[in-house]
Amino acid sequence: MKTLLVIFTFIFLLLTACEPVGHKYNTGTFPDTPVNLGDINSEYDDYNSTSPIIGYAFPLCFSSNRKSDGDNFDIIYKFLDVYMEKESGELTVAEEIGGPWSSLAMQYANIQYALSKANTTYDEFGPCLIPDAGNGYLIHPLFIFLYSNNETGNQDIRYVQNLDEYNTYSDSKPICWLNSAKDDAYPILTPDSSAIYFCSDREVSFDIYKVMLDKSKNLRQNFEDTESRTITTEIVLSSSGNDKCPFIMDSLMVFTSDRAGGFGGYDLYYSVLRNGNWTGPVNFGDKINTPYDEYRPIVKPFSEFTNNFMIFSSNRPGGKGGFDLYYVGIGKSLSE
Repeated sequence: MKTLLVIFTFIFLLLTACEPVGHKYNTGTFPDTPVNLGDINSEYDDYNSTSPIIGYAFPLCFSSNRKSDGDNFDIIYKFLDVYMEKESGELTVAEEIGGPWSSLAMQYANIQYALSKANTTYDEFGPCLIPDAGNGYLIHPLFIFLYSNNETGNQDIRYVQNLDEYNTYSDSKPICWLNSAKDDAYPILTPDSSAIYFCSDREVSFDIYKVMLDKSKNLRQNFEDTESRTITTEIVLSSSGNDKCPFIMDSLMVFTSDRAGGFGGYDLYYSVLRNGNWTGPVNFGDKINTPYDEYRPIVKPFSEFTNNFMIFSSNRPGGKGGFDLYYVGIGKSLSE
């Protein structure tokens, strides 16, 4: 009996010794205090990024006046990589240049052609990159690219789109039923593509508005329509101050506001969709907000991280100059 016990013990030790050693870090956590995006930023104003949409390396578009030495704003494209070393736990968030994702970056390079149609000598703000999956693609992904432009004297929401699977994009067109004689900007599509939210000062100050889409038509057909739509103010999200830059991920909305009760300037807030209604906005607190301006937040989930990834812009001290882009982790429970 003792001999059998020794044999079984030896076999157990042999088998467990052959098991692979696990990594020190199998999940990551984004920092809960903001980190500057470093070389992505410039000495000028860099803000208003669009939603990242794929994997751990993804296209990132944002507004900047770097190309005109501080004059007008254009939309800039970068390919951003987010990863963590599982042995050291070191987190890297930086532009992907010639690394393992370079072939994927080449696929998305056609975004530059969209920007050649969108950028002008006027100001382009609030880019929103929508993958046009319903039309498929052979070589390059297809996109509808929403943004706003002040060529008419006020911000109007416009779009460009792929005309084929290569690099051919349409000329820029306004979405007639979204625009008014005042500033209309920062459009964001709901996850189910049933509605668009945006902000406008068509009443007095900036408020957040919603307009339903025609589900019998695809996005392109909706945007090409010239008929008027019913546009409603999201009362629970709007205040007597300026409420701007809505972004939606799942059931979570994040936006910026200079409403009373914040930490100064524009602060970042969030609201959660419960039973079809948005909850009262909650300030993200002084770990994220400052007495300066925090602007245009976007959120992306990462499956191997314990929290979600938020990018926003701020003119707080310590950056490269003007507004810089920052990233920070926020709780996944907010979007559940």
